[in-house]
Amino acid sequence: MKKTLGLNIKNGQGLVEYALLLVLLVVGVILIMSLMGVSISDLYCSAANAIGGGTACNEQKIYCQDNFDGDLSGWQASGNLSLKSGQLCFGDGLQSMNKCSMKLSQSDYVINMSDVNLSKGNGYGVYFRTTVDKNGLDGYAFQYDPGLKSAAYPNGAFVIRQWVDGREIWNPIAIAPMGPDVFNTSHDFQIDVKGDTFTVLMDGNQVLTAKDDAYASGGTAGIRSWDSTAACMGDFSILETP
Repeated sequence: MKKTLGLNIKNGQGLVEYALLLVLLVVGVILIMSLMGVSISDLYCSAANAIGGGTACNEQKIYCQDNFDGDLSGWQASGNLSLKSGQLCFGDGLQSMNKCSMKLSQSDYVINMSDVNLSKGNGYGVYFRTTVDKNGLDGYAFQYDPGLKSAAYPNGAFVIRQWVDGREIWNPIAIAPMGPDVFNTSHDFQIDVKGDTFTVLMDGNQVLTAKDDAYASGGTAGIRSWDSTAACMGDFSILETP
């Protein structure tokens, strides 16, 4: 009985020693790789992406962000713009550019807007990939447009239009019908701007896509409204494309 107990103790000691050796080996490898400038987290993410189909560790860089808990210094406004309870609220006849985006060198990016709520009016728009000079604004605008009603669009329409020399080109490059939850309902929007393709998601669902190569550069983004619009949003951000 004593011999058996002694043998078990020796076996246990051997397992502990092996475990310690493995730990020391792993620590040594990590130190050597760190000295060589290799990121362990990058290696992990590369392996995880390979296994998971490229969905792991994808953190998007934030280019610009405003959660509206401060002031309006980040916006170049022309029209009715105010802060209410941590939200940006805007009325009719607004054209406002995000100052941070005016410094962007990137032309491809993702615009996120959270908790956007239209309480009345004919809608609002989001400028993207725009430039502004003495002739006015050139670029694109996505529009949430319940005022654009027809037999095909009984609740209004999602629209993407070009802007040339400060004027909206009426014929859209993309249009799709809106659902019934137009007013007094908060929505989250994501606008993916990549190359000549623009994709709009509302509440995680794609509602509109367009292809156009008229404007390949221009980082400036902003918001607009018209007619008797009253709307608020909770957050505005511009991120790198995934």
